[in-house]
Amino acid sequence: MTFQPEKALKHRVVMFGGDEEAWRQSALQEFLVAAQIQKDDFDLQTFNADESTPMDWCAAAGTLPFLAERRTVIVRHLLRRDLEKGEKPKFEMLPEYALLILVADDESGDENRQGRLKTLRKNWEKAVSTAGGLSLTFDPDPKAVKEEIKRAVTKLGKTISEQAATTLMEMTGGSLSRALDELQKLDLFVVGQNQIRESDVKEVVMPSREWNVYRMVDSVFVGQMQEALSQLRILMSSATKAEEAAFSRILPTVSRHLRLLWQARACVEANCSSPNLAPESVSRLFPEKNSIAKEQPYRLGPLMKTAARLSFSQIERCFAIVADTDARLKGSLSSFSGLDTLERMLLEMSAVVTPPR
Repeated sequence: MTFQPEKALKHRVVMFGGDEEAWRQSALQEFLVAAQIQKDDFDLQTFNADESTPMDWCAAAGTLPFLAERRTVIVRHLLRRDLEKGEKPKFEMLPEYALLILVADDESGDENRQGRLKTLRKNWEKAVSTAGGLSLTFDPDPKAVKEEIKRAVTKLGKTISEQAATTLMEMTGGSLSRALDELQKLDLFVVGQNQIRESDVKEVVMPSREWNVYRMVDSVFVGQMQEALSQLRILMSSATKAEEAAFSRILPTVSRHLRLLWQARACVEANCSSPNLAPESVSRLFPEKNSIAKEQPYRLGPLMKTAARLSFSQIERCFAIVADTDARLKGSLSSFSGLDTLERMLLEMSAVVTPPR
């Protein structure tokens, strides 16, 4: 999104949110410069949301400024503070000289916690909007991320191949922040060469867990079982128990991947090359959650390509295999170790999608 600090300065409450940390932090710094706020200003106070309350923030922002025109309060880690049931922050009561800046910093956690954090963010956005404030959202934009990667590489005095830039974006989950961090490592790795190649990216970059799972499943569907099993072991390496990795990351992401493939297959059956071109009879079947229509563009190509090779029957049998794997890990069906159970899942899925010789 295009950020206009002058517009934001017209509000007494401004919230910086969204999933792209790099753009969110850049906009925040741009806003502070436009507002002529420095970190050691007398009329500036900073809170952590989990160590204070909205009442504290409003009380501080309502204090008469001493050396500046506005009294500024910055609240970091906003999503660590839940709006209690029925709680309504009195942001609309802030005086004209008050400036309350709410920052929804990134927070760690599994898929369930991330879902909860999105709900919290929406609740805060609603509270800010109700008070007449401005809520700014900075989300990943794959096309813009790729261009930013190229610009950052140019600043390093190097070039990067188109495929290398795409792979870097995919491996970092479309996050510009993570991509820029990984570029620093790549710059050190390729000392002496002018171009960053895809092979360099694959060798150096620490991929997101989601990318590992997608890579694992994609490898199964193209018959690369050695790569699929290798990705499984990478996913298991940081977990204390196989079951922990399976229930927190592997099975939920595999199930999500299969749901997307099912929708992609529906598009193939309707003779459309993209979910965005799907007829209404197909698009209305897309679920609200995990809809392929909301998937990042760089994921759509591989999904549509894989779906073209599969049938609904094969995808359905893969769903059944995942369900049986879940039952084995929970003890409802007989099994050996957790790792053996997950390897069995991949081998059974491979048998379903691989044509007989």
